Amino acid sequence: MTIRPLVPGMILALSLCGPVIADEGLEEIVVTAQRRSQNLQDVPAAVSAISGDSLGQLHLQGTADLAQRVPSLSFDTLSPGESTLAIRGLGASYGLAPTVAYYLNETPLDVRTDGYTGAPDIDFFDVDRVEVLRGPQGTLYGSSSMGGALRVLTAQPNFTDFAVNAELGGSGMQGGGAGYVAKSAVNVPVGSTFAVRIVGTYEHVPGYVDRLIPGDFNDPQPSDTRTDRHINEVDIKGGRILASWRPSDALSISPSLMFSEVTAASKAEYYSNLPRFTTAAYYASPQNSRLTVGNLAVNYDFGFANLLSSTSVLSRDVNTWSDFTLFWANLAPAFGVPYPPNTPGTDQVISTNAGFVQEFRLTSPAQQRLRWVAGAYFSHFRQHTDEFTASADFAAAIGQTDSSLLYSFDQAVIDQQAAVFADLTYVIVPRVELTLGDRYYQLRDSLENTQTGALAAPNQPLVHARASGNSPRLVLSYHPVSDSTLYATASKGYRPGGPNVGLPSNIGCTLNNAYAPLYEPDSVWNYELGAKADLWQRRLSVDIAAYRIDWKNVQQSVTDPGCGVLFIANVGSARSKGFEAEISLKPLESLRLSVSGSYTDASFVAIAAAFQGASAVNAGDQVPDVPKQKWAAEAEYTRLVGAYLGFARLDWTHQGDVPTGFTYNDVRPAYSELDVAIGLRRDHWDVSLYGHNLGNSNGILSIQEGTPFSYGNVFRTQISIPPRTVGVDVNLHF
Repeated sequence: MTIRPLVPGMILALSLCGPVIADEGLEEIVVTAQRRSQNLQDVPAAVSAISGDSLGQLHLQGTADLAQRVPSLSFDTLSPGESTLAIRGLGASYGLAPTVAYYLNETPLDVRTDGYTGAPDIDFFDVDRVEVLRGPQGTLYGSSSMGGALRVLTAQPNFTDFAVNAELGGSGMQGGGAGYVAKSAVNVPVGSTFAVRIVGTYEHVPGYVDRLIPGDFNDPQPSDTRTDRHINEVDIKGGRILASWRPSDALSISPSLMFSEVTAASKAEYYSNLPRFTTAAYYASPQNSRLTVGNLAVNYDFGFANLLSSTSVLSRDVNTWSDFTLFWANLAPAFGVPYPPNTPGTDQVISTNAGFVQEFRLTSPAQQRLRWVAGAYFSHFRQHTDEFTASADFAAAIGQTDSSLLYSFDQAVIDQQAAVFADLTYVIVPRVELTLGDRYYQLRDSLENTQTGALAAPNQPLVHARASGNSPRLVLSYHPVSDSTLYATASKGYRPGGPNVGLPSNIGCTLNNAYAPLYEPDSVWNYELGAKADLWQRRLSVDIAAYRIDWKNVQQSVTDPGCGVLFIANVGSARSKGFEAEISLKPLESLRLSVSGSYTDASFVAIAAAFQGASAVNAGDQVPDVPKQKWAAEAEYTRLVGAYLGFARLDWTHQGDVPTGFTYNDVRPAYSELDVAIGLRRDHWDVSLYGHNLGNSNGILSIQEGTPFSYGNVFRTQISIPPRTVGVDVNLHF
């Protein structure tokens, strides 16, 4: 398939069809990153904002698509619809609280990770905009924003117009199946003071991974028998109901309910020594995850300030099955069992999470010399995890005749946070502002677990951890002209510590001496210089930032290379340095160009004594799973074609090499991805033909090694971006 001349050809075809449209500059973007409405270029912070229209035109479906285009934002795939996020090299892994706060409107979805639970994918249909705040946001956003914050802000009910938006589409994937989407949003005004917005979405994502019956895992090039094709199909269902009532000009009451469910027939993992996108397993590895969020937002305008009360309840449930045949092949020698033959087995992990969040926030008017935001925050998250590992054949091989269950795990974790915060901005002289903010917090965590079976570690009785501290920030900003800002920032971010899961002593674990029952909080100091401006009558927009982050007591999930068991440790200190840039240019009304990129040098300054020689990482090595380079370029051309508006766009993204692993060394290779779209738009509809990954790059998102994911050095387990996909989308607006 020849793709290079495709977009230039589309642009040429459009350019011959009619006149350009009226001349205007770049769209002005208003954000609420600092808890008040501001022009993006007036915010003294590194913020990326993508409008809902742009999300739809780019066909961005979730976190993975977003991360490709936002500087310094990266992610690590856990399972379908679940990932961990990192900004500026600060990331999270198994068992840890997030480093990037993930907000759905006013609700933080900051559930502690486990084996398959992380940041959820929120469908971007009927979303007003997405904001990504880069750098520590601890003063205004709390403990899970050590690296930054990602905010998904949905469209809100409209009091004046009845409206319907709908999207229908279908796609085909090279080497995979067919996909399709059906989504709709309805806005219903009920009188002049009450409105309801109802959203429903469904998407079927095609699979592209095949499954074989396992042979000898020690064979570097096995010729096993294929049993199933396209096993990693995914169905995504979601819905939102939002209401808004304004009984008076000063008071508004906005309840909302959101639901999302991701059902995967099997995970997208595959083995590196098999044909492309092929895994070896006796059993499928299905996963089902559900997210429900309820929120009640009450706003009251006192005149001297606006009061927001946001009350949220949320639940997240994840149920995952895995084939553990490879796991038993690795552990056979520890039990005196010869390998081969294979002993098929399964592992089931059930994670239930419930959260309650209350925030009160008082915000002063924007047009005064002293502006301020002050508030109080409380959250209570409870996580319950069960795991069951079974193999009838392995149980028989070790003489266990009463049950095929070889391991059970029952754990309860509670995370609680209380905080008060204030953020004040004072206009020292015209165009010069000083911002001082601080957050005082108290954190409480507890953990308790029970383990049974041949793989069990000692039970962990109820253990508590407590911490308190403050998270300040200082910003000096200068606005030389309208829509421009120069700023210098010093800010602190933090993350709670907590109790640890025990290590078993009888199955070959090698890091028992590095284990501790409690791990400490980690924290960062961020020092940043930035500049942003709209120039040339808002035809040119430039945002740049440079930073240095000092990271103390780095929390890291460690996979013991001998037995495959995970625990958490403070592994040392690190430093992240880099720069970010976002530039948009509109030389003609019909043509918009943009380029963005980041360079992140995140490396360990020191490794804790317990891990010196026991890990594959030394002082000076890169922090795992952080790409040094990320680049994105976009071009969009529009042209009147008779009574229609024609459009064509090209999006190219590139990610550099990514070091991965803490107890092993590996590198995810650099890759580039090319997306294109061409279509027609009229008053109430648009249709587009689009292509994702037209170069069919094999961009590797995850590499895992060790007992559960490889056999010696024969192969490794990987996850990649989907292959080339071409589709058609129809959008209706009434």
